[in-house]
Amino acid sequence: MLCSTSDARWRLATLAPLATLLLGGCRAAVDAHAPTHAEARATAGQVAAGVEHRFDRPARDTRYEHARMRIARYALAPSKLDDDTLWSVVRGSRRELIARGRLVNDRYRFQSAAAVPMPDRVGDSRHFVALDTLPDGDWRWTTQVDHAIGSVTPEAMRSVFAALLRSAERTPTAIRADYLSHTPRLAASLGRLATLDTVRTVRLADGSTLVTLGIQLHPDRIATAFPDFAKYLREYVSPARYRIALRDRAVPGVHANDTWFVAEADDDLLRFHFRSRGGALQPLDGPLRSMPDTLTMHMEAAVKFGPFTVGVRDLRADFAFVRSEQEVGWTLTFDEEPDWQLPPIAGRMVRSPLRRPFQGDGASLRLTVKRLPTGQSAIHRHSVVAVHESTIVRWLGNLGFTAMDDFAGRVELEEARFIAEAMRAMRQDVAALPPKD
Repeated sequence: MLCSTSDARWRLATLAPLATLLLGGCRAAVDAHAPTHAEARATAGQVAAGVEHRFDRPARDTRYEHARMRIARYALAPSKLDDDTLWSVVRGSRRELIARGRLVNDRYRFQSAAAVPMPDRVGDSRHFVALDTLPDGDWRWTTQVDHAIGSVTPEAMRSVFAALLRSAERTPTAIRADYLSHTPRLAASLGRLATLDTVRTVRLADGSTLVTLGIQLHPDRIATAFPDFAKYLREYVSPARYRIALRDRAVPGVHANDTWFVAEADDDLLRFHFRSRGGALQPLDGPLRSMPDTLTMHMEAAVKFGPFTVGVRDLRADFAFVRSEQEVGWTLTFDEEPDWQLPPIAGRMVRSPLRRPFQGDGASLRLTVKRLPTGQSAIHRHSVVAVHESTIVRWLGNLGFTAMDDFAGRVELEEARFIAEAMRAMRQDVAALPPKD
């Protein structure tokens, strides 16, 4: 949770599905960014450039780097940070860390400040972390990041997602031919680490298509150019296992509990299963119907931290869609404690503090593309989670910090270079994309 979770894991988990879909339908995705080809190409190029800038040799000022590592170290032991000098602003029981990120002289620089306006330039970002002392003595973390990606509208991003799904409603031969012909640079850049292992589509009588996509990660392939990143992937990402399913919410008296989307990872193989018709997701089984505004996310996961493996079973969250002219994306609310899978060493510790994040309003995570008052659209991330300090919680925090500490430095710089090169390749592919015949 928070900074104690490795950025590499987070980015691979979120970028891999996107990369899979982009490889299968870049032509359609680019055209969906705006009404005309020229506008769409320029707008899609801004999105790629915005992400590319963020990973262009990232550097942090001394204060912000110190604050980032301190928060990572004590995210689950917040009392250690109460009187720390790392905070930008202190207001009563609230402490705030604020920073700006922007490309300066071909290097992305993070700088802490007492106040940072919302970004008004492609690639600029605003980072906000707040720690509140609660009346019961517990703590609440609030984080928000807004990263500008240009003039693309939230409504256009909905169209992009629908276009990607429609692109998957084709034969495997057409999908592979599309990304090889339209995104050769992106395919080559990502192909150093990940290959499209499986493309399987089944056209059903009702006009919908069942789709299975698989991405195989190959950390050893990048060991020469990115040795530290490859080692980190082998140690922390390769052993990870998870299964995420989006299903109908349980409603009393209603027996339908359809599954709408499944993502799985095991042994460096990422698999995605879904059914689509006309760019709209459908339940994997049963008749066609509109997707509800809220689903339930079911998750099982196991992650390795050094000699220990930590996992969860039956982790559930309300998965609500955000759809408006100003914002599009998802909000996840976790208000049910999962079944924790902990190593024997944790068996002697009291586990009741692990319930705290799920009590009250629960923990929440919002991931959207949001229109800012500055005229930019931004990748918007907002999270809230409460913490009750205890031996077991501090122990989990120490595990997370070990992964974060291993990631900081050369690993992070190599991972950033890999992503920046991939986004640069995507931007070049978009610029070279000819109009449709």
